[in-house]
Amino acid sequence: MAQRGFVLDQPGGNLALDLFVLTQHLRAMLEDAFAGTDVTPTQYAVYSQLGEGELTPRRLGATLGLPPATVSNCLNAMEKRGHLARTPSPTDRRSHTVALTRSGTSTWHECRDRMRTAVKELNAQVGTAADRDGLRAALGRLDAAILAVQPGRGQRQAGSGMARTSGELTT
Repeated sequence: MAQRGFVLDQPGGNLALDLFVLTQHLRAMLEDAFAGTDVTPTQYAVYSQLGEGELTPRRLGATLGLPPATVSNCLNAMEKRGHLARTPSPTDRRSHTVALTRSGTSTWHECRDRMRTAVKELNAQVGTAADRDGLRAALGRLDAAILAVQPGRGQRQAGSGMARTSGELTT
């Protein structure tokens, strides 16, 4: 792997633009991984969280850092495919929980296998487990810094937006 100093090797580059470019590269990598499934990278994030258990749409959005409209669009697409069940809250008429159906779980498993392959290939390019841990720690600090400069969002508790995972993608 060729070493690069910055994502954009140009004078006057900045961290925000570097992150934007990295996001585009990651999206392309994930779109390739999910090719032929009709599942987008954002939808996969929703499938993966619901694969761990039911959630409210609000909690799902908070966990993944997604705006309500994006969560709604993902859930509507999943429901249209027959991959999502909505259950009204017994205590709050305005709220409901969402969960994967059997078909949704099957799609999640197929995509999870594809994600594991993509992550394994990415991890091999990054280096050792210590290298990956260092990058993840730096990303955590970067997330905190980004939230700190966003009015109204910086009050989020540390770690509350981190996706829950059973650790399956870290190896």
